[in-house]
Amino acid sequence: MPFTMSSNRGDGIEFSVVIASVESERSIEQCIRSVRDAVKGTHAEVVVVDASRDRSADIAEQSLGAERVIRYAPGTLTPDLWAVGIARSTGRVVALTTGHFAVGPAWSNVLCAGLEQGTVGVAGRVDLADDTSITDWAVFYLRYSEFLSEPEQFTRDVPGIPADNAAYEGEAIRRFVMDTGEGFWEVEFHRQLKENGGRLGVVQGAVAHYGRSFPFRTILAHRFRHGRHAGAWRVALGERSAFAVVAASPLVPALLAARTWRRVRLLGPHRARFLRALPVFVTLAASWALGEAVGALVGAPAQRRAAPVPA
Repeated sequence: MPFTMSSNRGDGIEFSVVIASVESERSIEQCIRSVRDAVKGTHAEVVVVDASRDRSADIAEQSLGAERVIRYAPGTLTPDLWAVGIARSTGRVVALTTGHFAVGPAWSNVLCAGLEQGTVGVAGRVDLADDTSITDWAVFYLRYSEFLSEPEQFTRDVPGIPADNAAYEGEAIRRFVMDTGEGFWEVEFHRQLKENGGRLGVVQGAVAHYGRSFPFRTILAHRFRHGRHAGAWRVALGERSAFAVVAASPLVPALLAARTWRRVRLLGPHRARFLRALPVFVTLAASWALGEAVGALVGAPAQRRAAPVPA
């Protein structure tokens, strides 16, 4: 069924897709192709916001044209890249993903149908693509093991969704980005949304597959910086004291590994991949835990508004 949601915005864009790209030259072409197939026949816009040392942005420009690719300095985090794209979006619906995912042909229609059921944000499940490495597996299980299961039906009022495969009501997500002036940190947005009566949901049939992703050094550094933000955020909100975060940090890798094992142990292929990826998983989890402890003690890095770089 074609996407027919009406739009009151003057430019007529109904569905905006923001693809954050970090070192994604091995997967960005397939990502863009899958997204364009999914929005075919709709009033849609697709933008890539890239911060890579590799050829990701060049490949994206070949597919979308230079006007749809925004380049930022390497090291810029995915939440900051998303925020740039969200602020520039015009669609009634704004969908997010990264250059490491490929989506199915029904993706946009299914997500939009979920938003019509009284939610502000909806997501599909995530899975691993076939042609992936042990590092990819470790990243995937650390970030997405919670979202492996396909719901039997549309599920409303879930506590959280993966922004990497999600769509939101456009005005709500743009307002958040404009009001905070920071990156799009999904956990913070979801918390504020629910405090104001907003609802999140998970839909069937909008699977995104995680493909070839970051070099190990890149994801190690990003996990530390994401952890630092999380640690500072928890202390600032009063969720935990700095002492509690620091004291718990040596246990975090083992706790994350145990939680992930409970999710994958009955899923044959995932169980085997997780066990093979466990040393890399633990290393990345330790980087996150160290960052969280640093953030709890000294706060997040000073917020620097990212600036685009010339092509």
